[in-house]
Amino acid sequence: MNGFRKIATTAIILAGLTHTDAFAAGFVSGTVVSVRVDQTGHGMVFFSQAVGSAPPSCVISAYANALAFDANTAGGKAVLALALAAKATGAVISASGLGTCAIFSSFVEDWDYGVAQ
Repeated sequence: MNGFRKIATTAIILAGLTHTDAFAAGFVSGTVVSVRVDQTGHGMVFFSQAVGSAPPSCVISAYANALAFDANTAGGKAVLALALAAKATGAVISASGLGTCAIFSSFVEDWDYGVAQ
């Protein structure tokens, strides 16, 4: 009976975690419509399609087709280069969000990874 309780408790905890935004993340595959970079180094890539799949609840509708990045980091500089190259050539980018909205303080999902096609 003791083993059953451990399994049941674990199952309940895991079920509760899967219903939170902790595992929510968006995905988009489209062309780059525009790239925004602020004086802080924070930026956004706007896509021709809305970020779908399971974007976090912190995303507001005005930024439903955008992912955020921080050009102050090496990863953010790579995102900026990828986005500008895709914009210039019309290439499609498939990108995934991180499931958080930390870069722009709770209104656009943060970029996790992307691939130019």
